[in-house]
Amino acid sequence: MKLSQLEYFIVLAEELHFGRAAQRLHRSQPPVSRQIRLLEEELGVELFSRNTQSVTLTRAGSIFLKEVRPALAQIGHAVDAAKRAASGHIGVLSIGMTGSIMFGMLPRILTEFRRRYPDVVLDLSLASKADQLSAIKERRLMVGLVRSLSHEAELHHEPLLDEPLVVAMGPSNALAARAQIQLADLASQDFILYRGQSQVSVADQIVNACHEAGFSPRIVQETDDMQSAAALAVLGVGITLVAASLQQLGLPELICRPVLAGTAPLTIRLYAVYRRSDTSPELAMFLELARSMCHAPDAGQAHAGPAERTVSRPVSPLR
Repeated sequence: MKLSQLEYFIVLAEELHFGRAAQRLHRSQPPVSRQIRLLEEELGVELFSRNTQSVTLTRAGSIFLKEVRPALAQIGHAVDAAKRAASGHIGVLSIGMTGSIMFGMLPRILTEFRRRYPDVVLDLSLASKADQLSAIKERRLMVGLVRSLSHEAELHHEPLLDEPLVVAMGPSNALAARAQIQLADLASQDFILYRGQSQVSVADQIVNACHEAGFSPRIVQETDDMQSAAALAVLGVGITLVAASLQQLGLPELICRPVLAGTAPLTIRLYAVYRRSDTSPELAMFLELARSMCHAPDAGQAHAGPAERTVSRPVSPLR
């Protein structure tokens, strides 16, 4: 039984005239008559009563029409769904992220992605950089969002955004009175850093930036993430450098001030990490949207070596 035969049957059942049915189907009348006859032979029942004056449905034909019309419509829906799935408009996109990234551009990207692709399920995971990289390699995640490079050769690190850093501190710190702060002016401060589980981390980048500014930071406390570092800064444990978006944390006494390296803001880079071999359309759609919304830095920087930990000049973004 062919789908075309079922289509011919439905059109003839609606027209009850071979000539008009053939016209609707953009066929000549003989092929339509032949396909209806072949369908009846396969089913072993007569679907139409024919004479020189009229064509009418038999009782079997009426029952068959009632059953086959929704079935054929469902097949049409299935074909459409298959095409949409192949193009990425139906599916699942698994995204990993660290906690600090939830306060930046990501919520806006996700909102716009859901608006554009409502049938793609977003499976979000909050995980450390190390756990994200493992999950991507094991195909449990499609893409991760991290703030530093890694040594994983099979993974591609694509720069999306350079976000300004701010000095986070408690209200009793004398630097809170300033509108902005030079990195070199932090030489006498106690530092809170966050290393997590990564061998190459944002903490390494901050330390190297301090070295370029002419001092070694006095580290008094280490935490696993930016949020914890900011919370400890409020308590007066020390100062920390965090992404500007973390001001959305809502800690009542958290003071944040822009930090400069020379004349330019010190920035930190956000990367999308994914398998080089991944050609899934869902990933491609997400990356295209993220690039457009983040105004991604030079794509050539995506291939920067994993050992790149320092800024070459104070005005360069931390990487």
